[in-house]
Amino acid sequence: MNTDDLYSDNLGSQLGRLGSITSDSLDAAMDTDTLEMDGQGADVQDTVDDQEEDDEEFLEDDLSILMRAWVNERNAPDLLEYEGTTIENLMELVDFQTQKIKSQPPMIANIIKIDVDRVKYLVRSYLRTRLAKIELHAMHYTRDDTYKERMSQNELEYAKGFVLLEEKHMRRSFLDQLPPHLRGLDETTGNGMDMVTKPNLDAAVFCRVRTNVGEFQFDTSEDPILMKRNNIFITRYNIIRNLLEDGKVELI
Repeated sequence: MNTDDLYSDNLGSQLGRLGSITSDSLDAAMDTDTLEMDGQGADVQDTVDDQEEDDEEFLEDDLSILMRAWVNERNAPDLLEYEGTTIENLMELVDFQTQKIKSQPPMIANIIKIDVDRVKYLVRSYLRTRLAKIELHAMHYTRDDTYKERMSQNELEYAKGFVLLEEKHMRRSFLDQLPPHLRGLDETTGNGMDMVTKPNLDAAVFCRVRTNVGEFQFDTSEDPILMKRNNIFITRYNIIRNLLEDGKVELI
């Protein structure tokens, strides 16, 4: 098998793993419940969890990384880190496969095209989700250094342009008709209300534990809760925000 064959098979193998990783995760969750119901020891359970964790890390690839980032982005109330490197790698594979379609028999070409279209849909949906968030809180994101670092250069330029267009539209529509002291778009009222909208970081989210976290303090008024792999929790986003950024949990 030559280098071209290995490279062209990469995208297909990643698409195939997408379904297997999902099914393996469900099987692992069912196996975990079975061991607990059968009264197996804690040491046995921890060994199984560690082995499954190692297996998932071994199977990690660009497609599964983007798939998880897409789901996290759709469920998180604020803007997450941009997966630029992952998207670049996938688009390189897509371009290569697109060129190879021309030299393939019709049936093989159709199969490759379906796989390529699946990847393109995922990338487009991921980018559209991020743009929708940017438009919703554009002024806040362009003024916060943390969020500015999370955006790609194109997203940052789009956000700044969106803020300028929105401000221009509002001034032409009604702000220019108001007294000068009432024309601001970023003022804070006397009771602390900010005109600049921000994402609700206290929104409720569902999360699944990807790696054993151990005891975690969800609320200062409650006892710590043991977070083990494949456990699912519903909590405020702000509480597990750092765990999400560290890759220890994923949103569902």
